Amino acid sequence: MKLKTFLIALIAIFLSLEISEAQSLKVISYNIHHGADRNEVNTLQEMGEYIKNSGADLVGLQEVDSVCNRSGKVDQMKVLAEITGMHYAFLRHFEYDGGAYGLGVLSKHPITSQRNGTITSMKNGEKASLALLSTRIKLPNNKEVDFATVHFALDQSTRLIQAGETISFLESDLPVILTGDFNAEPGTEEIDMITGPFKMSDENLGNTFPVLNPVKKIDYIWVSREVLLKVSKVNIPLGIHSSDHLPLEAEISIKSK
Repeated sequence: MKLKTFLIALIAIFLSLEISEAQSLKVISYNIHHGADRNEVNTLQEMGEYIKNSGADLVGLQEVDSVCNRSGKVDQMKVLAEITGMHYAFLRHFEYDGGAYGLGVLSKHPITSQRNGTITSMKNGEKASLALLSTRIKLPNNKEVDFATVHFALDQSTRLIQAGETISFLESDLPVILTGDFNAEPGTEEIDMITGPFKMSDENLGNTFPVLNPVKKIDYIWVSREVLLKVSKVNIPLGIHSSDHLPLEAEISIKSK
């Protein structure tokens, strides 16, 4: 009986230590369609207000413009950071329309470094590259996490290459959170590849595209398998029509390393 009591107490101690080392985060993945809705009306202000009101800790953004003519020569990440009061990072895929087109990160917590990667793309039948943005975030418990975002190609043969490149690039001793528009539905080979090192935080598989009457799940939030302790809530806010995609939200608890 004493041994049983001792073992129960020991398990309770281990559980309490794990909980004390955990970090709860609200994460959003959002393809913002160059700051415009499905009718090409500028909605960047509404996007910023949605993110601010969501209480998100970390936001991965795809299809971001930086001083492009089509979006009014606005530095969209700077504007979103001003609206939300968050730190930000930007990485371009390529020059576009007088500016640049790429990926962005917003973080409630300090961004201590930015790592700029690339994944394979095909442009006019020739091999090119797209951006893969990874940021290191300092959390309130003084631990760090790598937070990344990516946007995969429309064709599966390229996505399979991109999946392997993404997994290799994000190898880390720290917890990794990966967001993005993967242009692939659950059960495809490329999604199964990512499911190796990462766990999908939104396993209810809610659809995110198109914004009205969505029929496809192509946006995801992934977390390193060995650090994900709990997914408290997953939400796809159906009333947010600022883009041609719906945003994806997940509240997670991760084990800090």
